[in-house]
Amino acid sequence: MAKKNEWAVVPEGDTDSGKHTCWALEINHERYGKYVWITGVLDHDEETIIRYDVEVIPYSDVKTLAECKTLTSAKRWVTQFLI
Repeated sequence: MAKKNEWAVVPEGDTDSGKHTCWALEINHERYGKYVWITGVLDHDEETIIRYDVEVIPYSDVKTLAECKTLTSAKRWVTQFLI
């Protein structure tokens, strides 16, 4: 995992062509847990990201906190609301 406040690519989420679709950040949030993920939701072609979901796993269930149009806006959302 990356250093605190540094996003890390999660390579297991890469597409077959190597496009990144998942990033993780350590947040140690008292309500939402240790990590937050941004997951790129793919279109039917499995290569085009149509949105970015901000997700946490607070109690063994994945919870989507926000849906964003860009990776930059998803990271900004995390900065504003979780850090």
